Amino acid sequence: MTNPQLLVLAAGAQALLTIVVLLVLGARRRTAYKTGKVGKEAMLNDRVWPPYVLQASNNYKNQFEIPVLFFAAVATVLAIQAATVMFVWLAWGFVATRIVHSVCHCGSNNLPVRFISFFASVIAVTIMWALLAAHAFSTGTT
Repeated sequence: MTNPQLLVLAAGAQALLTIVVLLVLGARRRTAYKTGKVGKEAMLNDRVWPPYVLQASNNYKNQFEIPVLFFAAVATVLAIQAATVMFVWLAWGFVATRIVHSVCHCGSNNLPVRFISFFASVIAVTIMWALLAAHAFSTGTT
């Protein structure tokens, strides 16, 4: 497989993670509603959901924070045809750390593991953008 193909797969894996978290959230909300843990008021007030629902909800919201920078970096590197092996490794490292973060956030919520995986994903995406900037300045590509 080529580097651009591997980057598209990494972006697809991150998108799939977001969809999986959304499905988990939906299932948890449905269970909480069906079992009577929340009533109709929960549809307008996030504070009434049980913790296991809030975990998934917070993680789903988180999928639209740092991952946005990841998707933008992947799209940019593909557009300027600068997909290197290092960028591919960083992209897959980002996805792997986001998976760990989501599993932890929606599961045990072990804060040290969750923080380390989150921080590692931030480092990966920061390096991706640094590589993009270095490429732009070295080639004059923007």
